[in-house]
Amino acid sequence: MNNYTINTYEIKRDIVNFSKKISNELNKSTKKFIMDMQYGIAKSSSCLISNISRSLNEEIKLKNTIERLCDNLVDLKDDEVDIIRKNYINEIKELFPDEPIVLFDDSDIAKRYGKKFEDLDRVMDGSSLNKEIVNGYNVCEAVALTKDEKQPISLYSKIYSCQSKGFISKNQYTKESIDKVKETFNRKCNMIFDRGYDDNKIIEYVDNNNNYFVIRVNDRRTFLFKGKKKNCHEVAMRRKGKIKMELWFDDNEKREVYVSHTKVTLPSNKKDYELVIVYGLSDEKPLIVLTNRSIHSKEDVIKVVRLYFYRWRIEEYFRAKKQEYEFENIRVRSLKAMNNLNLFLTIHMGYMSKLIEMMDKKLLTIKIIERSKSIKNKVLIWLYQISRGIKEILSFAHTGISEWQSIEKRKKMRQLSLKL
Repeated sequence: MNNYTINTYEIKRDIVNFSKKISNELNKSTKKFIMDMQYGIAKSSSCLISNISRSLNEEIKLKNTIERLCDNLVDLKDDEVDIIRKNYINEIKELFPDEPIVLFDDSDIAKRYGKKFEDLDRVMDGSSLNKEIVNGYNVCEAVALTKDEKQPISLYSKIYSCQSKGFISKNQYTKESIDKVKETFNRKCNMIFDRGYDDNKIIEYVDNNNNYFVIRVNDRRTFLFKGKKKNCHEVAMRRKGKIKMELWFDDNEKREVYVSHTKVTLPSNKKDYELVIVYGLSDEKPLIVLTNRSIHSKEDVIKVVRLYFYRWRIEEYFRAKKQEYEFENIRVRSLKAMNNLNLFLTIHMGYMSKLIEMMDKKLLTIKIIERSKSIKNKVLIWLYQISRGIKEILSFAHTGISEWQSIEKRKKMRQLSLKL
């Protein structure tokens, strides 16, 4: 039990120190709110305000704690949110390589039976087998991979609805996420997109911003091959992969694939790009990606393919948010409150990725992984183990976070009384 007490103290102290850095330049009440949210999310592994409130274990009625947290989510000012994001980016900036790998994708929050949420939209439920159209919201996300462990850390996350006043298009949020990445790194990045982003506007926007891109193209996409307009899938089926390579999906699954490449011209801007074709992943169709990276050797082709296959890590990031933190079970009704709650979850997951990246330097990370009681000793995505390990250790905490906060306690007013 003594070890549990020490571990609990160490994690509390680490969360408090991280929260203080995130809340730098803010007022006392906002600093306390941020610390409460970070600790509450860590201990409860939940986005439900009621669960976060229970984790704080305050000496007041649970209802009052819930109301306070909900009010703070709504009342958080835009300039305060900007400061929080700036502090968060400053904390994670050092974790990325000189040429960062950034993954872009959309997700959804399914609110199948929701009726009272603000600007409720109709979205495709990606978690359902039949891809049903249900009530919900869209989520635009951009995550970068860390230097050593290649863990996903979110740089941009936005919950939005097509029903909102002032909504323009989904491309608006994609371009906003690209701008945010550019602002964060201020250097050339590798931007990876799935086929849902196969759009001339997105391709040209990334290219014009002096970034590399690798984007999976749609089978209906046409290019200029040696001056003639042809369908990319038809061209791919006529070619053969000359470059042999192996793709590892996990410790047990290995695929041997063949890769080919050719120069193509995009009809919209008349610019030349490289088309990379991967054979062997499917019996029916090859995988085709477009890139503005120069290809001069076998190693260049293999690098492009490996860059694209990093994309699945953003899927694991979404899965961790939904399974470990009940992301789709958000109960706050306004879009502003949802986005602020999403911001605090993003910060917490960034904190976990920072712990993972310092695995060889920080004993606390090893203790957390041991307490997660996981089956595998080595995994590619550590978010699940870190989340469960923190929850397990903090389950031994009998008090909340209030003793770490400098809360002003005012003396009771002394009422003047006269003896009659």
